[in-house]
Amino acid sequence: MPMSKIVFKGGTIIDKSGERQADILIGDDGKIAEISEGLSAEKTINIEGQIISSGLVDLNAHLSEPGDEEAETIETATRSAVKGGYTAVIAMPNTLIPNDTAETVRSLITLKENSLCHVEIAGAITTGNKGEEMAPIAEMASLGVRHFSDYISIEKNDPTIRRAMEYSHMLGVTLHFGLSGGTLSENGQMNEGAISSQLGLKGIPKENEEITVFRLCKLAEITGARVHLQQLSNTKSVEIVNKAQSEGVKVTCEVSPHHFALDETLIESFEGRYKLFPPLLTQNDVILMQRSIKERRIDAIATGHRAHENYLKELPFQQCPFGTIGFETALAAAITYLDISLSEILNLLSWRPAEIAGLGNSHGGELVPGRPGNLVVFDPSSTWIAKGSEMASKCSSSAFEGLEMKGLVSHTLVNGEVVVIGGELQK
Repeated sequence: MPMSKIVFKGGTIIDKSGERQADILIGDDGKIAEISEGLSAEKTINIEGQIISSGLVDLNAHLSEPGDEEAETIETATRSAVKGGYTAVIAMPNTLIPNDTAETVRSLITLKENSLCHVEIAGAITTGNKGEEMAPIAEMASLGVRHFSDYISIEKNDPTIRRAMEYSHMLGVTLHFGLSGGTLSENGQMNEGAISSQLGLKGIPKENEEITVFRLCKLAEITGARVHLQQLSNTKSVEIVNKAQSEGVKVTCEVSPHHFALDETLIESFEGRYKLFPPLLTQNDVILMQRSIKERRIDAIATGHRAHENYLKELPFQQCPFGTIGFETALAAAITYLDISLSEILNLLSWRPAEIAGLGNSHGGELVPGRPGNLVVFDPSSTWIAKGSEMASKCSSSAFEGLEMKGLVSHTLVNGEVVVIGGELQK
């Protein structure tokens, strides 16, 4: 059934071409039909005082399905995603049933039919995410998989990773690497330093991340592979990436909101919501990361959204799993904690991630007639208190729990369908 035409009136458009006042008409084919002043349609939504832009794109989302549906499903995760303004996410493959075969990819293609936004499926680089043997990357790529990821100990698996990079270069796909591997991180609970000693928790040295980033950048240089590094928390890691980029290495990087907003002192409460990987660092590290973002040394902001059953995050700190939900706080965290323009924030959350994801023709970029209606509307000055229990994820453990945030999503459109109106899900 064709959709009704709808016009968004009175908002400020911010896209890659700049900022302007205009109405946006969405046609009955779900695409942008016209951008001008004084437009009318069968349905009108007044967004005066708000920003309208291309929808957000998350390069690093853990949707739990298949295998851990008690924690999250593709449907519940994408409900949370669209409430946060996301119109596309990349689903990481390190689920309990790993996405490491063509059969699993086919299953996920069916499962994502229930999603509220576009889900880009990432395949595992190695079988079972174990780092021992390469997964059938070519078979998965033949089904449309363009991204592959793994969370393994790099120094233990350099030959496997090198072969995977060589293969990915031949296939033209991107490899994403989480930085959880490394012998220095084994059994670690938080950042290594004075607070970990004070609390009696095994620390993870920041150098663990730096070593992993250096090795991956060198392997990318050797092989010519296109590599994306996930959730950098340490500005020395950023410097390594920037140096590689300046030398022509095809490497990009992301940072998650909690690493530019929160610091390790929160762990003194022993609350599981602050158990994250990479771990929260010092207040000075947070300031340095904010500076790196302001200096445009980071390619993207990604949530690293990872839901767990609530009872698991309520276990004693040393027993609870790493991770936090993140879709519904990412935009607000950027507005609240970063001293940069809205245009720069949208570049980090939408335009650049869309390019890295290979979704630039349908997400991110410039809003022009004929483009799919993948849009977000938000009020950058609206304040609210983050409450995990009010979010759409099955998990309510948010690292931003109880904090006052600035910036609130009011509407999200996916392929022209308004799936969030006035902050409320429509499905």
